[in-house]
Amino acid sequence: MRRIRCRTFVLSLLLVVVCASLAHAESHTFFSGTQYPLTVHVLRGKAPGPTVMVQGGIQGDEAAGYLTAQILTRAKVDNGTLLIVPRANVPTVHVRKRQINVDLNRRFDKDYNTFYEDRLARVIRYLLSRSDALIHLHEGSGFYRPTYEDVLRNPKRYGQSIIIDTPVFQNRINLAKVANNVLTELNATIVPDYRFTLFNTNTFANNTTHPEQRKSLTYHALKDVGIPALAIEVSKDIIQVGWKVIQQLRATSLVLEQYGVHMTLPRVTEAEIDRYARKAGLVKVNGRKVVPGGTLTLTVPQGSRIEAEPAPADDNPEWEPAPAVFASDRPGVNILETPRLALTPISSLDVRADGKRLSEVTVACPDAVAVAGRGAPPRPGRTLFVCWLNKKLHFVPAGETLETVDGDQFVIEGVWGGVRPPKEEVLNFKGYVSQRGYNSGQDMGQEIILDPDIFLGRFVEHEDGLTRCRVVRETEGKKRAEFYLNIRPRRINAVVLRGNDGRRHLVPWHPGNLMRLPAGNYELTDIWSNGKRDKLIATVDEERVPWNGRVSLVRGQSLTLTLRQATTFREVGHMTLLGDVPSLQAVNLLGAMP
Repeated sequence: MRRIRCRTFVLSLLLVVVCASLAHAESHTFFSGTQYPLTVHVLRGKAPGPTVMVQGGIQGDEAAGYLTAQILTRAKVDNGTLLIVPRANVPTVHVRKRQINVDLNRRFDKDYNTFYEDRLARVIRYLLSRSDALIHLHEGSGFYRPTYEDVLRNPKRYGQSIIIDTPVFQNRINLAKVANNVLTELNATIVPDYRFTLFNTNTFANNTTHPEQRKSLTYHALKDVGIPALAIEVSKDIIQVGWKVIQQLRATSLVLEQYGVHMTLPRVTEAEIDRYARKAGLVKVNGRKVVPGGTLTLTVPQGSRIEAEPAPADDNPEWEPAPAVFASDRPGVNILETPRLALTPISSLDVRADGKRLSEVTVACPDAVAVAGRGAPPRPGRTLFVCWLNKKLHFVPAGETLETVDGDQFVIEGVWGGVRPPKEEVLNFKGYVSQRGYNSGQDMGQEIILDPDIFLGRFVEHEDGLTRCRVVRETEGKKRAEFYLNIRPRRINAVVLRGNDGRRHLVPWHPGNLMRLPAGNYELTDIWSNGKRDKLIATVDEERVPWNGRVSLVRGQSLTLTLRQATTFREVGHMTLLGDVPSLQAVNLLGAMP
């Protein structure tokens, strides 16, 4: 088979990221510190070859897909590059559900901007644009068969299949040939009832019985990116987790061989996978380790903080399960990623890893105490709202305004000295709906990314680029009170670079402009802006560069520096940088600082 074209994911000669300069494997996380982190592993072979993206976990009730992808991160790649996303939708993994707000695998027909799933889709599209092919790992019900055999084996089932959107795309991408080559070798060692079958959804045809696939990731990869894409589905009705993960791993390896990527898979047994499915992951809550299956009682006085963090795993650390700690009054909100103040009693904490419960921590909540040693906040004689802005605690009196920046993280914690159970405070962020399909007006405890474009226009005010929002107390039996948020656009004045000589330089930020700089190596160290540096992500020629990462400018060559919101991945702006000979003009443009 002719190999697919090679759009290498390695850094160009213009860009060197220090942490990856000597390594063949690396990982980084988009949306770090949010409720929806997206971790990407990059495995590079010593020899050149195509870049293939392998993704699992787009739907959290399909565990085999993210286990297979996680095992693949330990492979040794001989040539080409693997771009692996084991858990594409972590919030659904936490609760083992297909979706939270909307099905992420139906958000690729356009750039939506309503839910967290749309931000994930934005990064996945970006990663796909850097790839030469896609393998999407799933776990479906039953066993796909082109004709009806029984209730578990028929055309409406998806399990044990290799799914393609069309046999041949534009007379150049022969998906059916790849799939059939893989099926011949894969099925040779599988009993007939469990063999894989080719499933052509015929998505491009007008009379397709699967029009919903036109919003899927594989269809987007074919139609919009123009690269080969297929899905490998194992069956949810096979109870041997280890067996089906091994088969999905085999199928993935065979597809990669068809695409021209050669590698050595890690040694893993069905028994190891089955053990993982029963036990994985550790966390600490308020400094105390939560042991899987153990018992623990924590004393958390009302008004004090609950702090949770991952703890080093005692066994199988290579599995990297997604940990979560849910409070009994806010199921689905991960305390590991969002700080928490116990303003009202909490009965228990649910500790999970990849959605499987490890243990339940009993919580005792005596009367209110000082907050983190600072003493109780002053009582202004009016309602005092408690909230988190970028994980920093704020007390906002009713009628006052909290200043924020586009892309900030905001959580309404509650009201200081508010109502006690069984009553509940109802705090409504006007113009924002935190519960899909059911709007009770309750937005307390939810992570809200301050993106004015997602708010309902009639509830917010816009003036001179400023967006003004309200948070209203609508608690039954309590006087209505409110406070305000001013959301200002992100403004960037300059990018700070550090040269080889150790001197810092300011590069004035003028989106769309070209800037000539002396050729050489620079560290991307900081920005001058009205918001925090960690709320921005930088890419150079569409390759991600961490803060304090290095950028190399070659004389006569240019690169594009792009800044995006870290919480939404929406572009703030970009500039073209051109390598030039050192000159007085270039130095003046830089504005050197000691």
